[in-house]
Amino acid sequence: MEIFLSKIDQERFGYVIAKSKLCDTDKVEELLSQARTLGVELLIVRLATDNLKAAQELERNNAILTDTLIYYQKKNVSKYNIKLPEGYSACYADEGDAEHVGGVAAGSFKGYFGHYHSDNRLERIDCDNVYTSWAKNSCLDRKIADEVILIKKNNEIAAFSTLKIIEKNCFDGVLFGVSPAHTGQGLHLNLMQLSQNWGAENNISRMVTSTQINNVKVQKNWCRVGLEPLNSFYTFHVWLNHDSI
Repeated sequence: MEIFLSKIDQERFGYVIAKSKLCDTDKVEELLSQARTLGVELLIVRLATDNLKAAQELERNNAILTDTLIYYQKKNVSKYNIKLPEGYSACYADEGDAEHVGGVAAGSFKGYFGHYHSDNRLERIDCDNVYTSWAKNSCLDRKIADEVILIKKNNEIAAFSTLKIIEKNCFDGVLFGVSPAHTGQGLHLNLMQLSQNWGAENNISRMVTSTQINNVKVQKNWCRVGLEPLNSFYTFHVWLNHDSI
Protein backbone atom coordinates (compact mmCIF):
# COMPACT_ATOMS: atom_id res chain seq x y z
CA MET A 1 0.00 0.00 0.00
CA GLU A 2 1.08 3.56 -0.61
CA ILE A 3 1.01 6.28 2.05
CA PHE A 4 2.85 9.59 2.00
CA LEU A 5 2.69 12.86 3.87
CA SER A 6 1.41 15.78 1.79
CA LYS A 7 3.47 18.83 2.64
CA ILE A 8 1.47 21.13 0.39
CA ASP A 9 -1.83 20.07 1.98
CA GLN A 10 -0.40 20.56 5.46
CA GLU A 11 0.74 24.07 4.55
CA ARG A 12 -2.61 24.86 2.97
CA PHE A 13 -4.96 23.48 5.63
CA GLY A 14 -2.85 23.45 8.81
CA TYR A 15 -3.25 19.72 9.56
CA VAL A 16 -0.85 16.80 9.22
CA ILE A 17 -2.30 15.24 6.06
CA ALA A 18 -1.35 12.02 4.31
CA LYS A 19 -2.58 10.43 1.09
CA SER A 20 -2.91 6.76 0.30
CA LYS A 21 -4.04 4.45 -2.48
CA LEU A 22 -5.53 1.15 -1.34
CA CYS A 23 -5.22 -1.97 -3.50
CA ASP A 24 -7.47 -5.01 -3.26
CA THR A 25 -5.08 -6.94 -1.00
CA ASP A 26 -4.32 -4.05 1.39
CA LYS A 27 -5.75 -4.05 4.91
CA VAL A 28 -7.55 -0.95 6.17
CA GLU A 29 -6.40 -1.48 9.77
CA GLU A 30 -2.77 -1.68 8.66
CA LEU A 31 -3.16 1.56 6.74
CA LEU A 32 -4.74 3.35 9.69
CA SER A 33 -2.02 2.05 11.99
CA GLN A 34 0.69 3.41 9.68
CA ALA A 35 -1.07 6.76 9.51
CA ARG A 36 -1.29 7.01 13.30
CA THR A 37 2.40 6.15 13.59
CA LEU A 38 3.17 9.06 11.26
CA GLY A 39 1.07 11.40 13.42
CA VAL A 40 -1.46 11.94 10.65
CA GLU A 41 -4.59 13.95 11.49
CA LEU A 42 -6.35 13.65 8.12
CA LEU A 43 -5.84 10.62 5.91
CA ILE A 44 -7.06 10.88 2.31
CA VAL A 45 -7.66 7.42 0.83
CA ARG A 46 -8.39 6.54 -2.78
CA LEU A 47 -9.54 3.06 -3.85
CA ALA A 48 -11.28 1.41 -6.78
CA THR A 49 -15.07 1.47 -6.62
CA ASP A 50 -15.25 -2.32 -6.95
CA ASN A 51 -13.35 -2.68 -3.66
CA LEU A 52 -16.53 -2.43 -1.61
CA LYS A 53 -15.17 -4.48 1.27
CA ALA A 54 -12.45 -1.89 1.95
CA ALA A 55 -14.89 0.99 1.41
CA GLN A 56 -17.25 -0.43 4.03
CA GLU A 57 -14.35 -1.06 6.42
CA LEU A 58 -13.30 2.57 6.05
CA GLU A 59 -16.84 3.67 6.84
CA ARG A 60 -16.79 1.55 9.99
CA ASN A 61 -13.70 3.55 10.97
CA ASN A 62 -15.58 6.87 10.63
CA ALA A 63 -14.33 7.64 7.13
CA ILE A 64 -16.50 9.94 5.02
CA LEU A 65 -16.99 9.53 1.28
CA THR A 66 -15.89 12.80 -0.34
CA ASP A 67 -16.00 12.08 -4.06
CA THR A 68 -16.18 9.48 -6.82
CA LEU A 69 -13.80 9.97 -9.73
CA ILE A 70 -14.34 8.48 -13.15
CA TYR A 71 -11.45 8.06 -15.57
CA TYR A 72 -11.68 8.10 -19.36
CA GLN A 73 -9.08 7.11 -21.94
CA LYS A 74 -8.37 7.21 -25.63
CA LYS A 75 -5.91 4.55 -26.73
CA ASN A 76 -4.95 6.29 -29.96
CA VAL A 77 -5.25 10.06 -29.93
CA SER A 78 -6.41 11.82 -33.09
CA LYS A 79 -4.92 14.73 -35.00
CA TYR A 80 -7.51 17.49 -35.38
CA ASN A 81 -7.80 20.40 -37.77
CA ILE A 82 -9.11 22.76 -35.13
CA LYS A 83 -11.39 25.68 -35.89
CA LEU A 84 -11.46 28.01 -32.92
CA PRO A 85 -14.23 30.60 -32.61
CA GLU A 86 -13.55 33.87 -34.42
CA GLY A 87 -10.97 36.00 -32.59
CA TYR A 88 -9.52 33.12 -30.55
CA SER A 89 -6.06 31.59 -30.88
CA ALA A 90 -4.12 28.80 -29.18
CA CYS A 91 -0.58 28.73 -27.80
CA TYR A 92 1.55 27.17 -25.08
CA ALA A 93 1.95 28.89 -21.71
CA ASP A 94 5.20 30.13 -20.24
CA GLU A 95 6.14 31.26 -16.74
CA GLY A 96 4.80 34.75 -17.40
CA ASP A 97 1.28 33.32 -17.82
CA ALA A 98 1.21 31.66 -14.40
CA GLU A 99 -0.73 34.32 -12.47
CA HIS A 100 -3.29 34.74 -15.24
CA VAL A 101 -3.82 30.99 -15.56
CA GLY A 102 -4.36 30.85 -11.80
CA GLY A 103 -6.96 33.59 -12.15
CA VAL A 104 -8.82 31.68 -14.85
CA ALA A 105 -8.77 28.59 -12.64
CA ALA A 106 -10.22 30.57 -9.75
CA GLY A 107 -13.17 31.57 -11.91
CA SER A 108 -13.69 28.31 -13.77
CA PHE A 109 -13.59 26.13 -10.64
CA LYS A 110 -15.79 28.40 -8.53
CA GLY A 111 -18.54 26.21 -7.08
CA TYR A 112 -16.74 23.01 -8.07
CA PHE A 113 -16.97 20.30 -5.41
CA GLY A 114 -13.85 18.16 -5.20
CA HIS A 115 -13.04 15.94 -2.26
CA TYR A 116 -11.61 18.86 -0.26
CA HIS A 117 -14.81 20.88 -0.62
CA SER A 118 -16.90 17.89 0.48
CA ASP A 119 -15.21 17.89 3.89
CA ASN A 120 -16.82 20.62 6.01
CA ARG A 121 -13.89 20.57 8.43
CA LEU A 122 -11.73 22.26 5.78
CA GLU A 123 -12.06 25.99 5.10
CA ARG A 124 -13.81 26.69 1.81
CA ILE A 125 -11.38 29.40 0.72
CA ASP A 126 -8.47 27.00 1.25
CA CYS A 127 -10.27 24.40 -0.86
CA ASP A 128 -10.79 26.93 -3.66
CA ASN A 129 -7.09 27.75 -3.62
CA VAL A 130 -6.21 24.13 -4.39
CA TYR A 131 -7.19 24.61 -8.03
CA THR A 132 -5.84 28.15 -8.30
CA SER A 133 -2.37 27.19 -7.09
CA TRP A 134 -2.41 23.91 -9.00
CA ALA A 135 -3.07 25.69 -12.30
CA LYS A 136 -0.57 28.46 -11.53
CA ASN A 137 2.21 26.07 -10.55
CA SER A 138 1.58 23.99 -13.66
CA CYS A 139 3.11 26.87 -15.61
CA LEU A 140 6.15 27.01 -13.33
CA ASP A 141 7.11 23.44 -12.49
CA ARG A 142 7.66 20.58 -14.96
CA LYS A 143 7.11 18.12 -12.12
CA ILE A 144 3.47 19.25 -12.07
CA ALA A 145 2.79 19.62 -15.80
CA ASP A 146 4.77 18.92 -18.95
CA GLU A 147 2.69 21.40 -20.96
CA VAL A 148 -0.03 24.00 -20.46
CA ILE A 149 -2.16 24.86 -23.48
CA LEU A 150 -3.88 28.24 -23.64
CA ILE A 151 -6.73 29.60 -25.70
CA LYS A 152 -6.64 33.40 -25.86
CA LYS A 153 -8.78 36.21 -27.18
CA ASN A 154 -7.14 39.61 -27.62
CA ASN A 155 -4.23 38.44 -25.41
CA GLU A 156 -6.66 37.52 -22.63
CA ILE A 157 -6.51 33.91 -21.47
CA ALA A 158 -9.93 32.39 -22.05
CA ALA A 159 -9.20 28.72 -21.31
CA PHE A 160 -6.37 26.37 -20.40
CA SER A 161 -5.47 22.70 -20.11
CA THR A 162 -2.58 21.17 -18.19
CA LEU A 163 -0.96 17.97 -19.44
CA LYS A 164 1.34 15.53 -17.67
CA ILE A 165 3.20 12.53 -19.08
CA ILE A 166 2.56 9.67 -16.65
CA GLU A 167 3.97 6.73 -18.61
CA LYS A 168 6.18 6.27 -21.66
CA ASN A 169 3.22 6.29 -24.01
CA CYS A 170 0.47 7.94 -21.92
CA PHE A 171 -0.36 11.45 -20.81
CA ASP A 172 -2.95 12.79 -18.40
CA GLY A 173 -5.24 15.71 -19.14
CA VAL A 174 -5.06 16.98 -15.56
CA LEU A 175 -6.92 20.29 -15.40
CA PHE A 176 -9.22 21.96 -17.91
CA GLY A 177 -10.61 25.41 -17.21
CA VAL A 178 -12.70 27.90 -19.16
CA SER A 179 -13.16 31.45 -17.92
CA PRO A 180 -16.81 32.22 -17.08
CA ALA A 181 -16.57 35.17 -19.49
CA HIS A 182 -15.89 32.77 -22.37
CA THR A 183 -18.26 29.88 -21.75
CA GLY A 184 -20.66 28.79 -24.47
CA GLN A 185 -18.01 28.99 -27.20
CA GLY A 186 -17.12 25.30 -27.28
CA LEU A 187 -13.67 25.99 -25.82
CA HIS A 188 -13.62 22.93 -23.59
CA LEU A 189 -14.09 20.72 -26.64
CA ASN A 190 -11.31 22.66 -28.38
CA LEU A 191 -9.02 22.04 -25.40
CA MET A 192 -9.64 18.30 -25.68
CA GLN A 193 -8.73 18.44 -29.37
CA LEU A 194 -5.63 20.58 -28.77
CA SER A 195 -4.51 18.20 -26.02
CA GLN A 196 -4.73 15.23 -28.39
CA ASN A 197 -2.79 17.17 -31.01
CA TRP A 198 -0.04 17.76 -28.46
CA GLY A 199 0.05 14.05 -27.68
CA ALA A 200 0.25 13.16 -31.37
CA GLU A 201 3.02 15.71 -31.97
CA ASN A 202 5.02 14.18 -29.12
CA ASN A 203 4.38 10.59 -30.21
CA ILE A 204 2.26 9.83 -27.13
CA SER A 205 -0.73 7.87 -28.33
CA ARG A 206 -2.75 7.28 -25.13
CA MET A 207 -4.61 9.97 -23.21
CA VAL A 208 -6.38 9.64 -19.86
CA THR A 209 -8.34 12.17 -17.86
CA SER A 210 -10.72 12.21 -14.90
CA THR A 211 -13.55 14.14 -13.31
CA GLN A 212 -16.31 13.85 -10.71
CA ILE A 213 -18.76 11.16 -11.75
CA ASN A 214 -21.65 13.67 -11.70
CA ASN A 215 -19.83 16.10 -14.01
CA VAL A 216 -21.79 14.87 -17.01
CA LYS A 217 -21.32 17.90 -19.24
CA VAL A 218 -17.57 17.43 -19.69
CA GLN A 219 -17.96 13.66 -20.07
CA LYS A 220 -20.21 14.29 -23.08
CA ASN A 221 -17.40 16.34 -24.65
CA TRP A 222 -14.94 13.56 -23.95
CA CYS A 223 -17.18 11.09 -25.75
CA ARG A 224 -17.40 13.46 -28.71
CA VAL A 225 -13.63 13.30 -29.17
CA GLY A 226 -13.42 9.53 -28.81
CA LEU A 227 -12.65 8.98 -25.13
CA GLU A 228 -14.29 6.04 -23.35
CA PRO A 229 -14.85 5.20 -19.66
CA LEU A 230 -11.88 3.38 -18.12
CA ASN A 231 -12.36 2.95 -14.34
CA SER A 232 -13.53 4.77 -11.22
CA PHE A 233 -12.34 5.47 -7.69
CA TYR A 234 -13.78 6.54 -4.34
CA THR A 235 -12.05 9.14 -2.20
CA PHE A 236 -12.48 8.91 1.56
CA HIS A 237 -11.35 11.28 4.32
CA VAL A 238 -10.46 9.76 7.68
CA TRP A 239 -9.91 12.09 10.62
CA LEU A 240 -7.63 10.31 13.07
CA ASN A 241 -7.06 13.05 15.64
CA HIS A 242 -10.55 13.75 16.93
CA ASP A 243 -9.31 16.76 18.87
CA SER A 244 -8.93 18.43 15.46
CA ILE A 245 -12.58 17.92 14.51
